[in-house]
Amino acid sequence: MPLPRAATIGLFACLGLAGAASFAQAETAARAEEAPAPAPVPTFAAAEQGWIVTVRAIGALAPSFPGSAKLRPYPFPSISFRRIGEPELFSTPDDGFGFAIIDSNGFRAGPVANFVFKRGQRDGLYGLRTVELTHEIGGFAEYQTEHFRTRAELRQGIDGHNGFVASLGADIFGGDGRASLSFGPRLSLGDNRYANAYFSVSPLESLANGRIEPYEANGGFTAAGGLATFRYDFSKDANATIYGGLQRLTGSVGSSPIPNDIGSRNQFTAGLSIARSFEIRGFAW
Repeated sequence: MPLPRAATIGLFACLGLAGAASFAQAETAARAEEAPAPAPVPTFAAAEQGWIVTVRAIGALAPSFPGSAKLRPYPFPSISFRRIGEPELFSTPDDGFGFAIIDSNGFRAGPVANFVFKRGQRDGLYGLRTVELTHEIGGFAEYQTEHFRTRAELRQGIDGHNGFVASLGADIFGGDGRASLSFGPRLSLGDNRYANAYFSVSPLESLANGRIEPYEANGGFTAAGGLATFRYDFSKDANATIYGGLQRLTGSVGSSPIPNDIGSRNQFTAGLSIARSFEIRGFAW
Protein backbone atom coordinates (compact mmCIF):
# COMPACT_ATOMS: atom_id res chain seq x y z
CA MET A 1 0.00 0.00 0.00
CA PRO A 2 1.50 3.34 -0.96
CA LEU A 3 2.47 5.73 1.88
CA PRO A 4 0.53 8.91 2.36
CA ARG A 5 2.11 12.04 0.85
CA ALA A 6 2.90 13.53 4.27
CA ALA A 7 4.65 10.36 5.39
CA THR A 8 6.67 10.22 2.17
CA ILE A 9 7.84 13.82 2.63
CA GLY A 10 8.78 13.04 6.27
CA LEU A 11 10.73 9.97 5.25
CA PHE A 12 12.77 11.86 2.65
CA ALA A 13 13.38 14.66 5.16
CA CYS A 14 14.74 12.18 7.71
CA LEU A 15 16.98 10.56 5.09
CA GLY A 16 18.26 14.00 4.05
CA LEU A 17 19.09 14.99 7.65
CA ALA A 18 20.90 11.70 8.22
CA GLY A 19 22.95 12.15 5.07
CA ALA A 20 23.87 15.71 5.99
CA ALA A 21 24.95 14.59 9.44
CA SER A 22 27.09 11.79 7.97
CA PHE A 23 28.73 14.21 5.52
CA ALA A 24 29.47 16.71 8.31
CA GLN A 25 31.06 14.01 10.42
CA ALA A 26 33.18 12.79 7.49
CA GLU A 27 34.33 16.36 6.72
CA THR A 28 35.24 16.98 10.38
CA ALA A 29 37.26 13.75 10.51
CA ALA A 30 39.09 14.67 7.31
CA ARG A 31 39.97 18.11 8.66
CA ALA A 32 41.21 16.54 11.90
CA GLU A 33 43.49 14.24 9.91
CA GLU A 34 44.86 17.14 7.86
CA ALA A 35 45.45 19.44 10.89
CA PRO A 36 48.96 19.28 12.43
CA ALA A 37 49.26 17.52 15.78
CA PRO A 38 49.47 19.95 18.73
CA ALA A 39 52.96 20.55 20.13
CA PRO A 40 53.69 18.41 23.16
CA VAL A 41 53.50 20.18 26.50
CA PRO A 42 57.03 20.44 27.91
CA THR A 43 57.70 18.48 31.05
CA PHE A 44 60.49 19.12 33.54
CA ALA A 45 62.94 16.34 34.29
CA ALA A 46 62.73 16.75 38.05
CA ALA A 47 65.22 13.98 38.58
CA GLU A 48 67.90 16.09 36.87
CA GLN A 49 67.13 19.30 38.77
CA GLY A 50 68.06 20.16 42.32
CA TRP A 51 71.04 20.37 44.63
CA ILE A 52 73.42 18.16 46.54
CA VAL A 53 73.89 19.52 50.05
CA THR A 54 77.00 18.44 51.99
CA VAL A 55 77.03 18.97 55.75
CA ARG A 56 80.31 18.63 57.68
CA ALA A 57 81.10 18.41 61.37
CA ILE A 58 84.70 19.42 62.01
CA GLY A 59 86.65 18.92 65.20
CA ALA A 60 89.85 20.97 65.07
CA LEU A 61 92.89 21.35 67.29
CA ALA A 62 94.36 24.82 66.81
CA PRO A 63 96.50 27.30 68.76
CA SER A 64 94.66 28.93 71.64
CA PHE A 65 95.48 32.30 70.06
CA PRO A 66 97.78 33.45 67.22
CA GLY A 67 101.27 32.80 68.56
CA SER A 68 100.21 30.32 71.25
CA ALA A 69 102.05 27.07 71.98
CA LYS A 70 98.91 25.40 73.39
CA LEU A 71 96.35 23.61 71.26
CA ARG A 72 92.66 23.77 72.10
CA PRO A 73 89.70 21.89 70.56
CA TYR A 74 87.34 23.92 68.39
CA PRO A 75 84.28 22.15 66.96
CA PHE A 76 82.40 23.89 64.16
CA PRO A 77 80.03 22.97 61.30
CA SER A 78 80.30 23.57 57.56
CA ILE A 79 77.83 23.33 54.67
CA SER A 80 78.28 23.42 50.88
CA PHE A 81 76.06 23.10 47.80
CA ARG A 82 76.47 21.88 44.24
CA ARG A 83 74.01 21.09 41.46
CA ILE A 84 72.98 17.48 40.86
CA GLY A 85 75.22 16.10 38.14
CA GLU A 86 78.16 18.38 38.94
CA PRO A 87 81.32 16.66 40.21
CA GLU A 88 82.51 17.42 43.73
CA LEU A 89 85.46 19.79 43.64
CA PHE A 90 88.58 19.45 45.75
CA SER A 91 88.67 21.47 48.97
CA THR A 92 90.60 21.52 52.24
CA PRO A 93 89.48 22.11 55.84
CA ASP A 94 91.34 25.44 56.03
CA ASP A 95 89.29 26.95 53.18
CA GLY A 96 87.04 29.82 54.20
CA PHE A 97 83.26 29.56 53.94
CA GLY A 98 82.41 30.68 50.40
CA PHE A 99 80.63 29.97 47.13
CA ALA A 100 81.50 30.68 43.51
CA ILE A 101 79.62 33.24 41.42
CA ILE A 102 82.16 32.83 38.60
CA ASP A 103 82.85 29.26 37.51
CA SER A 104 84.45 28.70 34.11
CA ASN A 105 87.11 26.32 32.77
CA GLY A 106 88.55 25.50 36.18
CA PHE A 107 88.53 29.10 37.45
CA ARG A 108 86.22 29.95 40.35
CA ALA A 109 85.72 33.15 42.33
CA GLY A 110 83.21 34.50 44.82
CA PRO A 111 82.61 35.79 48.34
CA VAL A 112 84.22 34.14 51.35
CA ALA A 113 84.05 34.45 55.14
CA ASN A 114 86.10 33.23 58.07
CA PHE A 115 86.38 33.79 61.81
CA VAL A 116 89.08 33.90 64.50
CA PHE A 117 88.22 32.89 68.06
CA LYS A 118 88.48 35.37 70.92
CA ARG A 119 91.87 35.96 72.57
CA GLY A 120 91.44 36.44 76.29
CA GLN A 121 93.98 36.79 79.10
CA ARG A 122 94.80 33.13 79.62
CA ASP A 123 97.87 31.08 78.78
CA GLY A 124 100.35 33.75 79.90
CA LEU A 125 98.50 36.74 78.40
CA TYR A 126 97.62 38.39 81.71
CA GLY A 127 97.61 42.17 81.36
CA LEU A 128 97.48 42.12 77.55
CA ARG A 129 94.56 43.40 75.51
CA THR A 130 91.58 41.18 74.78
CA VAL A 131 90.83 40.64 71.09
CA GLU A 132 87.18 39.70 70.63
CA LEU A 133 85.85 37.10 68.22
CA THR A 134 86.65 38.32 64.71
CA HIS A 135 84.45 37.89 61.66
CA GLU A 136 86.31 38.25 58.36
CA ILE A 137 84.58 38.76 55.01
CA GLY A 138 86.03 39.14 51.54
CA GLY A 139 86.55 37.16 48.37
CA PHE A 140 88.40 34.14 46.99
CA ALA A 141 89.76 33.05 43.64
CA GLU A 142 91.08 29.63 42.69
CA TYR A 143 92.15 27.63 39.67
CA GLN A 144 91.79 23.86 39.68
CA THR A 145 92.84 21.09 37.31
CA GLU A 146 92.48 17.33 37.68
CA HIS A 147 95.21 17.02 40.33
CA PHE A 148 96.28 20.57 41.21
CA ARG A 149 94.71 23.66 42.79
CA THR A 150 95.84 27.16 43.67
CA ARG A 151 93.70 29.38 45.90
CA ALA A 152 93.84 32.91 47.32
CA GLU A 153 91.57 34.47 49.94
CA LEU A 154 91.47 38.19 50.79
CA ARG A 155 89.49 39.04 53.92
CA GLN A 156 88.75 42.11 56.04
CA GLY A 157 88.05 41.84 59.77
CA ILE A 158 84.83 43.72 60.53
CA ASP A 159 85.29 43.45 64.30
CA GLY A 160 87.85 41.91 66.65
CA HIS A 161 91.28 42.59 65.15
CA ASN A 162 89.77 44.88 62.41
CA GLY A 163 92.69 44.09 60.13
CA PHE A 164 93.13 42.93 56.55
CA VAL A 165 94.50 39.41 55.98
CA ALA A 166 95.28 37.17 53.04
CA SER A 167 95.95 33.45 52.69
CA LEU A 168 97.62 31.84 49.69
CA GLY A 169 97.90 28.12 49.03
CA ALA A 170 98.49 25.41 46.47
CA ASP A 171 97.68 21.69 46.65
CA ILE A 172 98.53 18.51 44.77
CA PHE A 173 95.86 15.84 45.26
CA GLY A 174 94.88 12.42 43.96
CA GLY A 175 93.67 8.95 44.91
CA ASP A 176 92.08 5.70 43.81
CA GLY A 177 88.45 6.82 44.04
CA ARG A 178 87.99 5.73 47.66
CA ALA A 179 91.06 7.08 49.43
CA SER A 180 92.82 10.30 48.49
CA LEU A 181 95.76 12.39 49.68
CA SER A 182 96.69 16.04 49.31
CA PHE A 183 99.52 18.29 50.42
CA GLY A 184 100.74 21.77 49.64
CA PRO A 185 102.29 25.02 50.89
CA ARG A 186 100.56 27.87 52.72
CA LEU A 187 101.46 31.54 53.07
CA SER A 188 99.71 34.14 55.25
CA LEU A 189 99.78 37.94 55.24
CA GLY A 190 98.33 40.63 57.51
CA ASP A 191 98.34 44.42 57.71
CA ASN A 192 99.46 46.63 60.60
CA ARG A 193 96.10 46.45 62.38
CA TYR A 194 96.18 42.66 62.40
CA ALA A 195 99.82 42.54 63.56
CA ASN A 196 99.25 45.15 66.24
CA ALA A 197 96.14 43.42 67.64
CA TYR A 198 97.87 40.07 68.30
CA PHE A 199 101.61 40.74 68.48
CA SER A 200 102.26 44.27 69.77
CA VAL A 201 102.89 44.93 73.48
CA SER A 202 102.41 48.42 74.90
CA PRO A 203 104.55 49.69 77.82
CA LEU A 204 101.55 49.43 80.15
CA GLU A 205 100.81 45.88 79.00
CA SER A 206 104.46 44.95 79.52
CA LEU A 207 104.37 46.36 83.04
CA ALA A 208 101.12 44.55 83.89
CA ASN A 209 102.30 41.22 82.47
CA GLY A 210 105.79 41.34 83.94
CA ARG A 211 107.24 38.72 81.54
CA ILE A 212 107.58 40.43 78.18
CA GLU A 213 109.11 43.66 76.87
CA PRO A 214 107.24 46.35 74.92
CA TYR A 215 107.09 45.67 71.19
CA GLU A 216 105.46 47.19 68.10
CA ALA A 217 104.59 44.69 65.37
CA ASN A 218 104.17 45.61 61.71
CA GLY A 219 102.26 43.93 58.93
CA GLY A 220 103.61 41.87 56.05
CA PHE A 221 104.16 38.15 55.62
CA THR A 222 103.00 36.64 58.90
CA ALA A 223 103.39 32.85 58.47
CA ALA A 224 104.58 30.17 56.05
CA GLY A 225 104.08 26.42 56.14
CA GLY A 226 101.95 23.63 54.69
CA LEU A 227 98.91 21.38 55.07
CA ALA A 228 98.29 17.68 54.33
CA THR A 229 95.00 15.76 54.24
CA PHE A 230 93.82 12.16 53.95
CA ARG A 231 90.22 11.45 52.92
CA TYR A 232 88.34 8.15 52.85
CA ASP A 233 84.93 7.73 51.18
CA PHE A 234 82.71 5.20 52.96
CA SER A 235 80.10 5.63 50.20
CA LYS A 236 79.19 8.22 47.58
CA ASP A 237 77.35 10.15 50.30
CA ALA A 238 79.65 9.86 53.34
CA ASN A 239 83.34 10.47 53.95
CA ALA A 240 85.89 11.37 56.61
CA THR A 241 89.00 13.54 56.35
CA ILE A 242 91.91 13.87 58.74
CA TYR A 243 94.38 16.71 58.32
CA GLY A 244 97.44 18.28 59.85
CA GLY A 245 99.42 21.41 59.22
CA LEU A 246 102.28 23.54 60.46
CA GLN A 247 102.96 27.22 59.90
CA ARG A 248 105.89 29.17 61.31
CA LEU A 249 105.40 32.82 62.21
CA THR A 250 107.64 35.07 60.12
CA GLY A 251 108.62 38.70 59.74
CA SER A 252 107.72 41.25 62.37
CA VAL A 253 105.07 39.08 64.05
CA GLY A 254 107.57 36.21 64.30
CA SER A 255 109.94 38.48 66.24
CA SER A 256 107.27 39.49 68.78
CA PRO A 257 107.88 38.50 72.43
CA ILE A 258 104.37 36.99 72.53
CA PRO A 259 105.26 33.84 70.52
CA ASN A 260 108.92 33.86 71.59
CA ASP A 261 108.54 34.36 75.37
CA ILE A 262 104.97 33.15 76.04
CA GLY A 263 103.94 30.93 73.15
CA SER A 264 105.63 29.53 70.06
CA ARG A 265 106.47 30.59 66.53
CA ASN A 266 105.44 27.10 65.34
CA GLN A 267 101.69 26.93 64.84
CA PHE A 268 100.31 23.39 64.59
CA THR A 269 96.80 22.49 63.47
CA ALA A 270 95.05 19.12 63.18
CA GLY A 271 91.52 17.86 62.89
CA LEU A 272 88.87 15.44 61.73
CA SER A 273 85.99 16.19 59.37
CA ILE A 274 82.92 13.96 58.93
CA ALA A 275 80.75 14.76 55.89
CA ARG A 276 77.31 13.59 54.77
CA SER A 277 75.64 14.52 51.48
CA PHE A 278 71.99 14.36 50.47
CA GLU A 279 69.94 15.46 47.47
CA ILE A 280 67.16 18.03 47.20
CA ARG A 281 65.39 17.31 43.90
CA GLY A 282 62.68 18.85 41.79
CA PHE A 283 63.67 22.50 41.59
CA ALA A 284 66.42 24.73 40.26
CA TRP A 285 67.50 28.27 41.15
